[in-house]
Amino acid sequence: MTGFSLMTVELTAARILAPYVGASVYTWTSVIGVVLLGYSIGSYFGGYWIDKYPSGRLVFYFFSAAAFLVAIIPLLSFLSPFLVKADISIAAITVILSAVSFLAPSFCFGAIYPALLKIYSQNSFDIGKNSGLLSAWWSIGSILGTFLTGFYFISFIGTVATVLIISVVLFLTGLFFYRPPTFNLLGIIVLFIILLAAVFEIKKITLSSKVIFSRESDYYKITVIDDFSGYLGSPARLLFLDADMHGAESFDGRNLDIYPEISPVFTVFNSDIKNILAIGGGSYYMPKLMSRFYKNADITAVEIDPAVEKTAKEFFGLNSFSFKTAVSDGRVFLQKNNRQYDLIFTDAFNSFLSVPWHLTTDEFNQLVKSRLAENGVYAVNIISSFRGKNSGLFKSFYATFAKTFPNNYIFSYGSDDFVMQNIVLAGVNSGQKIVVEDLTEKIKQLENGEFLASLLKPGQSAGRGGVILTDDFAPVENLMRPLVDAYFKSDTALYYSLLFGS
Repeated sequence: MTGFSLMTVELTAARILAPYVGASVYTWTSVIGVVLLGYSIGSYFGGYWIDKYPSGRLVFYFFSAAAFLVAIIPLLSFLSPFLVKADISIAAITVILSAVSFLAPSFCFGAIYPALLKIYSQNSFDIGKNSGLLSAWWSIGSILGTFLTGFYFISFIGTVATVLIISVVLFLTGLFFYRPPTFNLLGIIVLFIILLAAVFEIKKITLSSKVIFSRESDYYKITVIDDFSGYLGSPARLLFLDADMHGAESFDGRNLDIYPEISPVFTVFNSDIKNILAIGGGSYYMPKLMSRFYKNADITAVEIDPAVEKTAKEFFGLNSFSFKTAVSDGRVFLQKNNRQYDLIFTDAFNSFLSVPWHLTTDEFNQLVKSRLAENGVYAVNIISSFRGKNSGLFKSFYATFAKTFPNNYIFSYGSDDFVMQNIVLAGVNSGQKIVVEDLTEKIKQLENGEFLASLLKPGQSAGRGGVILTDDFAPVENLMRPLVDAYFKSDTALYYSLLFGS
C-alpha cells in the first residue's frame, strides 16, 4: 500500500503542477528529484527513530503524517499564483513548488520502509529475506499505483480526488500497526473529514464566475472561460489547456486578427487545395475557418486528447461542422496514414511552456513532406521572438524547417520582432519560388488581405545561429528557456486573473 501510494502521489504531482508551470522536462525533473531527496532523507531518519523507539505506534505516526501531508498538497498548489511573481526563473519556480508540495510527504514515505523492515526482521538471520520480501511487495504496489494512476485515476476521478483517496488509504493502513483509544481515533477521523471537505470547498470558491467549465484529462487541465473584457479586441470564449490559451472565438463572429485567420493565404501557394490535414485541435478554430474558406475540401483535424474534442463539441460548436476528426498524436497519425494532402497545418505549438519536441525535428518534417502532394503546403505555428536573445527556438526551428522546405515563407504576428509572438512558417513542396512583391500583391487581394500581407517577413538569414533539430537532439526546453523566463509571469497573469477573478 505504501509503494502504491508513493507512485500515485509522484505521478499525480506533475499533473498538479502542470496547470501552473507546464508539463515540461523541468516539471518532471523537479518532481522526481524532490521525491527522491525527501525519500532518502526520510529513510535515514526513519531508520534512526525506529531503532530508538521500536514500536507499531511510531509506524502509525509515520503513516498518519504522510496521510496529512498528502491531503494538503492541493492547498499548497495555490501558492503558485503568488510564487510566479517572484523574480526567479521558471526552473527555480518549479523546484520550489515541488519542494513545498512534495518534499515533506516524500520524507514520511521514506521513513516508513526502515520502520517496516525493523518490525518484520526481529531475527537478524532473516533480514536479507525479509528486506527482499518487503522490497518486492513495495515494487508490486508501485507498479499497480503507476498503471492505475496513469490509465485511470487522473482521467476518471481527477488529481485532487486521487490524492485525497491516497490520504485516507495511508491513514487506514497505519491503523494496522497501532489503534489509538476510541475517543482519540474518532477525533482524528473527524479532523480528516473536515480537512477533506475544506480542500474540496476551497477548490470550488476560488474559481471565478467567468469559468464555465473545468476538468482534468489524461493530458491537460481543461478550462473554458468567457471573457467579456475584450482582451483580444472583442468579447470571446477562451480555451485553456493547463495555463496556455489553445483557442479563442469571439461571441459575435468578428475577426480577432489571431494566427488561425491566416488560412486564406495558403490558396496563394496552391489554388487547388482539396485535401487538408490540421494537426492540433484545441477549440478547432483553424479547421473551422478552413472549412469556411475551402468549402469543397476534405478536411481532417487531429487532436491527441479526446477530452479536448469533447469540450470543443460542447462549448465551441464543433458539432455544427462536417469535417472529420481523429484522436491521435499528429506524428503517429501521419506514420499510419499514407494519404497525400494539399495542405498540412500543425498547430500543436501554442504553448511556450511545453513544446512537443517530436514535432519539431528534421525527421518529422521529412515525414510531413512525404505526405504532401505536388505543390502541397506545410504550415506550422510556433511561439517565439523573431529576433534577439529570446529567438532561440525560432532560429533552430526555421533552420530545421528550411532544410526540408527551402521554398518557404514567414508570417509573424508581432508588432516588434524582439517580443514573444505567433510565427507561422509555410513551406511549399515545389521549387517555384514566388517573388515577395508578387506574393504581397496576391495576398492583398484576399479577405483581410492588407493585414495578412503586413505579416510577411523576409527569410534571408532568419535561421542563422540555429541548430538542426533531430530525434536524437532537440533541446527545445533550453532554446525556449530565455523566452519563458522573460514572459512566464506576464503570460500566466492573464490565466490567473481569469481563473481566480483577480
